[in-house]
Amino acid sequence: MTPDETTATVSGNKAKVLHYFEEVVGRTDIATTVRAIEEMMTPSFIDHDGPDPYNGREALKEVVSTLMKAMSGFHIRIELIIGERDYIAVRWRGEATHTEEVNGIHPTGRRITWTENEIYRFRDGRIAESWGEGTFSAALAEIGLAFSSNKSGAGGRIRKS
Repeated sequence: MTPDETTATVSGNKAKVLHYFEEVVGRTDIATTVRAIEEMMTPSFIDHDGPDPYNGREALKEVVSTLMKAMSGFHIRIELIIGERDYIAVRWRGEATHTEEVNGIHPTGRRITWTENEIYRFRDGRIAESWGEGTFSAALAEIGLAFSSNKSGAGGRIRKS
């Protein structure tokens, strides 16, 4: 790949990540977000820090759907995005309000905020792997929720903390 092709690929991958966060997550309906996950992530997508890394795309769709049902006013702001070869690194800040019941936890009305640092590896124009670190788990704990590897039932990956 020439330097110009590499630059174009990195720029294109950055644009895909920006679109995913700024235009899809929290700004559309759940079905659109799930479709975006299917389009953005490879079928074999691995979320190395997710609730079930080897079922990454399915786990991600389930977690995002459950949280979008339980939370309103999702807002994501990209603070930094950097690209190199097949990798895009993103620092982002999220906020949402717990307004609906989720897995027996009644709405608290609490607004939570968190930050995440994610690294995405692209393959053939789609995200194949991700690694992340941040404060989302602590923010969920503030409203009595935690991640689980339990695969039973809708939203089974989110449980009481």
